[in-house]
Amino acid sequence: MAFVFPAVTSAMLTRKTPRDPLGVFFCACLLLLSLFSPAPALADCVLGEADELVALKKVVDGDTLRLKDGRRIRLIGVNTPELAHGQRRAQPLAEEAREFVQRFLSGGDLELVYDRDRRDNHGRVLAHVYNHRGDSLESALLSAGLAFHIAVAPNLALAECLSSREEEAREQQRGVWAPGVWPVMPAEHIRKGDGGFVLLSGIIEKIHPEKIRPNRTIWLDLDGPVALRINPKAIPRYEHVKNWRGDKVLVRGWLVDRGEKYVKKNPGHKRWFMTVDSMQTLEFVR
Repeated sequence: MAFVFPAVTSAMLTRKTPRDPLGVFFCACLLLLSLFSPAPALADCVLGEADELVALKKVVDGDTLRLKDGRRIRLIGVNTPELAHGQRRAQPLAEEAREFVQRFLSGGDLELVYDRDRRDNHGRVLAHVYNHRGDSLESALLSAGLAFHIAVAPNLALAECLSSREEEAREQQRGVWAPGVWPVMPAEHIRKGDGGFVLLSGIIEKIHPEKIRPNRTIWLDLDGPVALRINPKAIPRYEHVKNWRGDKVLVRGWLVDRGEKYVKKNPGHKRWFMTVDSMQTLEFVR
């Protein structure tokens, strides 16, 4: 499987302060893994000076924080495994991700740096988070293999840098990238009840519309009941899209079920879909 990522610019690799190594521990059944050992000291992904200095009250999970002023912070650019909730079991490494964040952020206040959108649909504040030493939390999670890189428009300023951090973890098979830890779901196996954040593989069977034009949303029908909605701004070369038919892809993001009623009203449409805002979350498997 080949993965190609854009090069990281020097501006994206500007450091704030030296970074202290952090050890990360896997679950007891897998012993103390080198998967979670700190990556070599690399520059953090820095967008700019801090917009706010804030005090942490609680680490809700690996990608969500609660501040002492009551606000909830959702990290930009990463998605960590979900903790147990109700009848739903915890996803692999969810507890490890939360514990990692607690250690990483201990010892001082936090720096928040905003991107373009400042709130999500749940009212949470969207921000890049740095600890009191100026180290990027998103970068550290990705390097440890305790998060997946996600790219949701328009907050894409650090997408290339964060993608490169994830690739380091993949090459070293750390955390979620260790063999057998996180499943890849084939599109053809999607069934009623499936949804949420997934790594999904599939073969592109059809491309809509047939005449590709700039600034027009593109739909890729995969084998099985899943389609990919491609943000036109994510595509660098439109003339290449028509050649994608028959290619196998690996995509990460949220799988949305539009329901049986939608399919009945729109025959020929796929019931499930995933949105791709950046080509860094859509990979071609050669």
